[in-house]
Amino acid sequence: MEPDPYWQSDAPAAGMPSTNYAPPGAAADEGSRPGLVATGFRVINVGLCAMMAATGVLSLMGFGSVNENQLSGAVLSLYLLLFSATWFSFEASQVRPCDAVVVQLKRNFGFLFHPLGKSSFIIFCAFLNFGVQASTLGLATGILCIADGVLLILLYLKWPHLYPG
Repeated sequence: MEPDPYWQSDAPAAGMPSTNYAPPGAAADEGSRPGLVATGFRVINVGLCAMMAATGVLSLMGFGSVNENQLSGAVLSLYLLLFSATWFSFEASQVRPCDAVVVQLKRNFGFLFHPLGKSSFIIFCAFLNFGVQASTLGLATGILCIADGVLLILLYLKWPHLYPG
C-alpha cells in the first residue's frame, strides 16, 4: 500500500517549500493575535465577575435597611451572585478545562459557548446590576458590562476569527 499523497498530509513533503507566507511587516505567526485578544477579554471578564459578585454581596449586606423593595432587592442580589459564579466558572473552564464543569455548562448554559449568546448574557447581567441598592458599584459594573458585551458583539461581527469565546 502506498503512503498518502503529500497534499493530504499536514507536513510539507520532502523538497517542497513551505507555504507560510506573511506580507512584509506582518508576523508570520498569526495565532498569537487571537490568543492575546482572548486572554485580554478573559482577564476583563474575570474582573467584571468579581465586580458583579461584590455588587451582589454589598446589596445583600444592606438587606436589613428600611426599603420598600427588600425582597426583590435580595432576590436580585442572589441572581447577581449566581450569574457571576456561572460566568466565572465559564471563563475558568476556558482557561483550564475540566470535563465535568464543561459538560454541565454546555448542558445548562450552552448559549455561553456562542459569541452572540455570551454577549447577550453579559448585557443581561449588566441590566441586573442597575437594579441593586449598591448604587455606585452597581452602576459602574452595569456600564462596564454593557461596554464589554457590545464590544464583544462588534468584535465578533467585524473579525469573527478573533472572537475569544
